Amino acid sequence: MEHCLLSAEEPADIVEALDSASWKQAMDAEMDAIVESGTWQLTPLPCGHKPIGLKWVYKVKRDPDGNIVKHKARLVAKGYAQRKGVDFEEVFAPVARMETVRLFLALAAHSGWE
Repeated sequence: MEHCLLSAEEPADIVEALDSASWKQAMDAEMDAIVESGTWQLTPLPCGHKPIGLKWVYKVKRDPDGNIVKHKARLVAKGYAQRKGVDFEEVFAPVARMETVRLFLALAAHSGWE
């Protein structure tokens, strides 16, 4: 029951979010961060290609007492709509070997890093 009450303050879609100044501000902050970090650049869409859709994801951040401390909005790509062989050729997920992780942990412990 508590989860239902807490998540009720998060908008279901962009139309609902645009009715709130707090959510508009969170969306503006996300767009500013995207532009500032150079996350993407506008490019012409090649003929015969479809762009990947975008979706806003909303989350209310709370303190330990349950009070709202921040409205967080994230703009995410709908990567699940991509098709192998059409939109991409291969998938790559970089994973560190366990020996490498252990080496860095040992170096951090030895050097007193935090």
